[in-house]
Amino acid sequence: MKLLRHLLPTILASTAVATVAAAAAAELHDDDNNSNIINDPLIQNFPDLVNWFTSHGGKIDPRITLGYEAQRHIRGMIATERIPRETVLIHTPASLMISSPEGGSHCDTIQRIVEELKLGKESKWEVYFKFDGSSNGSHVEDDDHNNGKEGHTRIPTQWKQHGQPGSRAIQELQYLPPTGDTHRHIEWYSSACDNDQELSNVQLQALMMFLTRAADRGIVPMYDLMNHHNGLINTRLAVDELGGLSVIASTDIEVNEPIYNTYARGGMESSVDVFNTYGFVEDYPQLWRWSDVDMKRLAEEDPNHAFQRYVNPNNNDDNAGGGDGVDANGVGFEPNSHHYEILVVSPTLAALHPTKALVHVLGNGRRSLSEWEEQIHNHHATLRQSFANAIHDSAQTILGELPTTIEEDETRILPNERRLYEKVKKKGRVDQGKADTIQAITYRLAFKKALQLAVDVAESEKFYVDTEEL
Repeated sequence: MKLLRHLLPTILASTAVATVAAAAAAELHDDDNNSNIINDPLIQNFPDLVNWFTSHGGKIDPRITLGYEAQRHIRGMIATERIPRETVLIHTPASLMISSPEGGSHCDTIQRIVEELKLGKESKWEVYFKFDGSSNGSHVEDDDHNNGKEGHTRIPTQWKQHGQPGSRAIQELQYLPPTGDTHRHIEWYSSACDNDQELSNVQLQALMMFLTRAADRGIVPMYDLMNHHNGLINTRLAVDELGGLSVIASTDIEVNEPIYNTYARGGMESSVDVFNTYGFVEDYPQLWRWSDVDMKRLAEEDPNHAFQRYVNPNNNDDNAGGGDGVDANGVGFEPNSHHYEILVVSPTLAALHPTKALVHVLGNGRRSLSEWEEQIHNHHATLRQSFANAIHDSAQTILGELPTTIEEDETRILPNERRLYEKVKKKGRVDQGKADTIQAITYRLAFKKALQLAVDVAESEKFYVDTEEL
């Protein structure tokens, strides 16, 4: 397990927390959507939230509701009628946001949330807090066996820490990222905001709300109910002169089509970051990122080493280092990161070591599969074979050192864990520890598939071969 134990966290800013809104989504375990809508308190209480929102100056298009997405079976915003492009879907005035004073910090924003939660019914946001699942005490409950309660998906920072009883979820990551970094959010808050004190229940509630719902402007009600999808995003944002935030349809939105935001724009956050902050594996496209001691050493020896990955065969430039020139797609050579990366578009289509230009569309627009195929083909034509070999060898070594295979996880381990979870659930008891374990195994399976795809792509695609490599 030498390489696995030396995998390094790849968080771009160790104390930064996500600055985009998180999902209102909840996993749906019952195939009967109508039954779940009837029994789902968030969907039933959505009209009350809308009334509160509009009575305080907010605006939401009447063709928007909260329901279950037909294909993904998760809760989110959905169009009830066709909505034309450029329609203002939601407008949240600055007066409805919970944010820090100008020039304030994330700590100040969280403290404001704490203060409003303590006000209870006296808070202007009481209806919003009651509606918001992340402020529910059960999300920070320390009991792994919640009798009579529905299980919920937690973010890794809520899992039992390594070495504690019931810490199996972390073990099931099998040393894959974000191992060693799962509790960075609580550790950051305790260190930066609370003088390393033990967090109170209301502080935990406020932190969870901030992590999973906040935008860079703070808590933005109604905007934060949109789900994430970097492949099907159909909205953009605009800030008005008074500090209000508008959500605008970037495409025509058809009836029953989900309304999507992004939690990971432009390739800054990877699928590892999305999972570590929000607790789910995002749909395609996915951006998987990892590093190891060799990559760290290379970065220390040459901070610009990643620029050497690319060449420009169109002008016989044998050294695109420094980002000069353009690639075959007509854009720049700047690497998206200095880590190992694979941009996974489908189970069989992926780009190794993508450039910033290639991933910029994530959260900013859409590409068809044929467009992705062309872009990736052109990208690989400018990627040096030696760097494709390096990511191949890293991914293959990791897969070889993992204690279980993709096939074992997919056909035996994960189905068995789900069966045991449902067996206990039928007896009226929800095993939260088991739910966390299933969450970890689901994530590691997706990561392993990305690693295997990196191996396959490196072996099957054509890359740029330097003369010294011949």
